[in-house]
Amino acid sequence: MSAGLRTAPATGARAERSTNPDPTRWGRMRGWLRMRRSQGRPRRTLLTGLALVALLAAGVIFLFFFSSAFVVKDLEVSGGRAEVQESAVSLAQIPSGRPLARVAEGAVGERVLADPRIAEISVERDWPSTVRLVLAEREPVLALSDGDATWLADADGVVYEQVEQASNKLPLFQTGGDPTELDRPTVAGLAQLWRMRPDPDVLKGDLGRPRVAADGVVTMRVGEVRLLWGPPEQNEKKWQVVTAIVGQDAVDPQGDTRIDIDVRTPDTPVVTGLPPAPTD
Repeated sequence: MSAGLRTAPATGARAERSTNPDPTRWGRMRGWLRMRRSQGRPRRTLLTGLALVALLAAGVIFLFFFSSAFVVKDLEVSGGRAEVQESAVSLAQIPSGRPLARVAEGAVGERVLADPRIAEISVERDWPSTVRLVLAEREPVLALSDGDATWLADADGVVYEQVEQASNKLPLFQTGGDPTELDRPTVAGLAQLWRMRPDPDVLKGDLGRPRVAADGVVTMRVGEVRLLWGPPEQNEKKWQVVTAIVGQDAVDPQGDTRIDIDVRTPDTPVVTGLPPAPTD
């Protein structure tokens, strides 16, 4: 019996200790819970902010790229002749009603430049509903004719437009084949050749119409003097050689003697047909 009396109080003491929480341990737990709540707040704020940004971006994309709020209503063209402007509009392929943000300037420019008469183009979007095309046409510096058709060419050697009759202000080169089949370096060389020509006083006469064979070989005449030029290369050097030879007393373009000056190889020019030197 005494053993039972000693055992009962011990059990009660353990029960009392187990039902009373440790203040230190409980404090640590409450601190941990507060820390977890404080860490969760910024994360929820960040996620909410990201969601709002995504919604805003989606709204902007829809507004500019898919809605009817900012669509093409006007296409304005400036620069160039009316017929070239009409060609540019047709080639641009910008339908009315297309969202302005979906008009690709680079692609439009490439399509418009398919017209060889157009040298440069600027494509501009003018919000909220206008696309502007600013054109620059090629400037002709010479004309090429094979007898059936006449074409204009610019200083870069681009043969770009067939015309009924070229301006009399342009040099006219007679070609031995289709002018459009001449390559750009050859045509650019022809333009340079003409630009560098000496004055008629220096050549002792007017330079006649140059002739260009299908392979690009050039021949010209100054009165009775024929210039065998070859390809339109080394033009400055060739003109210097021709000027020096024509400046000699024995060479008279206005005389009765036909003379050939061959400058196809300007370092070793060949002159044929010179009259014999007078004898005492």
